[in-house]
Amino acid sequence: MMNTPIYAVVLTTAFNVFVACFFVSAVSLATIWFFKLDRINDTLRHPLLQHRPFREFPRAIQAGIFLDYFLRLLFPRARKGLFGQANRNLAHVDPVHVPMDVKWPIMGLWAGCWIGLLAMIVVWALLLVRH
Repeated sequence: MMNTPIYAVVLTTAFNVFVACFFVSAVSLATIWFFKLDRINDTLRHPLLQHRPFREFPRAIQAGIFLDYFLRLLFPRARKGLFGQANRNLAHVDPVHVPMDVKWPIMGLWAGCWIGLLAMIVVWALLLVRH
């Protein structure tokens, strides 16, 4: 059985990280949607945007476009799998020269989602182990 004080600290920390990630993702998404959408798409120019405007795509495709932006900015040297495909799609984008006002909402949205997902898995695992 887990030591109760350590368990409480780990569970509390994981839950706090999860809640913080939710708020970071929510603020980033609101910033993108209401203020930065056109600037981000004009700066990063995803190849799908040659076919139709961003807002005409279904939400799943919009999320995929922003995931490509995130993967290109965070893993610019990756060559395999989903990471490599994002880098091939956005080969014209140099992550070093992308302005910070374009980067932070994308990074906040997706980093918050992925880190929050990991924190949620830890919370559920701890709850299941305990009971």
